[in-house]
Amino acid sequence: MSFLPSFRLRLPLGAPPHKGPRPNWPDDGAPETIFTHIYRTNRWRDKESRSGPGSNLRQTHVIRQALPQVVRELGCKTLLDAPCGDFFWLSRVALDVERYWGVDVVAALVEENQKNYGNEVRHFLKLDLITDPLPKADLVFCRDCLVHFPCADVFRALRNIQASGSTHLLTTTFPDEDTNEEIPMGLWRPLNLQAEPFHLPPPLRLINEGCTHRHSKHPDKSLGLWQLAALGL
Repeated sequence: MSFLPSFRLRLPLGAPPHKGPRPNWPDDGAPETIFTHIYRTNRWRDKESRSGPGSNLRQTHVIRQALPQVVRELGCKTLLDAPCGDFFWLSRVALDVERYWGVDVVAALVEENQKNYGNEVRHFLKLDLITDPLPKADLVFCRDCLVHFPCADVFRALRNIQASGSTHLLTTTFPDEDTNEEIPMGLWRPLNLQAEPFHLPPPLRLINEGCTHRHSKHPDKSLGLWQLAALGL
């Protein structure tokens, strides 16, 4: 049974509304339906990864070096990768962990990953980051995900991650952005987790990814490391 942790939701007041055309998504608007549609239609059309150009080898060059270092320095034995996407680039990274959970809301993708990459250390599970109970891990790795969520669902996902009892969160943030645009589920915008309406504290570490995607319009694209208990959510 899925659940949401008990909290008073801070409404994302002041978030500028999405000004572009509404997406042509399936009718129910649920994350599972939307991201399954994106996966099946290969909407992001990257030549290497069905998870999009942010998951190809060029755009993950920095993080493929940095993630193992973070795991070692924090002494992580368990890693939750949420969402895991198609596991294309991470399959090329040696992680010294005792247990890896890759979770995603797209059932076909999870099944494919478990068949191709699952073993005694790696386990792939179909879970909704916003509503489903999540495995407890030393590090939750949440890259290129919250940028696709409306602000209220960003809050719900962060609080659900926190409710897992996990220790650290490493997630995408754009520290040079002044505002966070409101979007429909499934679209994309840069997200600064320290800005309105989230106001997360300064990260323990900020890893600039050296992004060259989108014609280098977002050179500040980074992964921020936070201690989950200190987020103040």
